[in-house]
Amino acid sequence: MKSYAKRLLTVFFDYYGERVEAEIISPQKLPDLPGFAETFAKQSSWEWNFGQAPAFSHLLDNRFKWGGVELHFDIERGTIIRSQIYTDSLDPAPLEKLSQMLVGQRYASGSMKRLLAQLIEQYPNNQSELEELQQWLVHALS
Repeated sequence: MKSYAKRLLTVFFDYYGERVEAEIISPQKLPDLPGFAETFAKQSSWEWNFGQAPAFSHLLDNRFKWGGVELHFDIERGTIIRSQIYTDSLDPAPLEKLSQMLVGQRYASGSMKRLLAQLIEQYPNNQSELEELQQWLVHALS
């Protein structure tokens, strides 16, 4: 990736005929420009990234020691309107329940974390597997 970034800078500088020092921008180090902090906060928000987004589908799949999981989401205005989960787990009941619970929820890592915490309470014998699933989903949607 670093070589790609270097090449991109070279092409950019060649095109515009000017060289400047690259500035790293992050939530911890915002530039001192009028209105930048407000724009950065707005464009980093869930509402900006998903709430105003057109309808889309998302497929996630992962292989765990206890089985494979494939999740299909359909999202409109940042809300999950359809969910299907496929698994070869020997105990698919918690995942079937999760698929039902996802409909109507926000497409956000916090929703996944909360729903899986509820599932862990409902299926204590599957706690280890559900915690692993929770960690994966929260990371995938972060």
